[in-house]
Amino acid sequence: MIAMPIAVVNYFNAVNEHEPGRFLEAFDEQAYVLDMKREFVGGKAIAKWSKAEIFEPKVRFEIKDAKEQDNRYIVTVAVDGQFDKTNLPDPLLMKHEFLIANEKIKELHISFP
Repeated sequence: MIAMPIAVVNYFNAVNEHEPGRFLEAFDEQAYVLDMKREFVGGKAIAKWSKAEIFEPKVRFEIKDAKEQDNRYIVTVAVDGQFDKTNLPDPLLMKHEFLIANEKIKELHISFP
């Protein structure tokens, strides 16, 4: 695995340590998140999304792979938490693709690998 930018490290640590404030600090104020074809732009939208999708269901990530490609950081994680896992694969793997600018997350695309 590669060394990841501090914003990416903070993103995963904040989720696993259940720190929503620290999580939001990893993002640029005008950041763009594409989560499985759903778009969220800016701090308020990302805060609302992360509360409902990450922090309330107590999501946890286990990093399985990380690489850099075309100035983006692509991190594959196993996802767990308190959400309905009916018909989901075990482990549930998701790809997080980050674009970093000025040491903040400018874009995040989340999908299945």
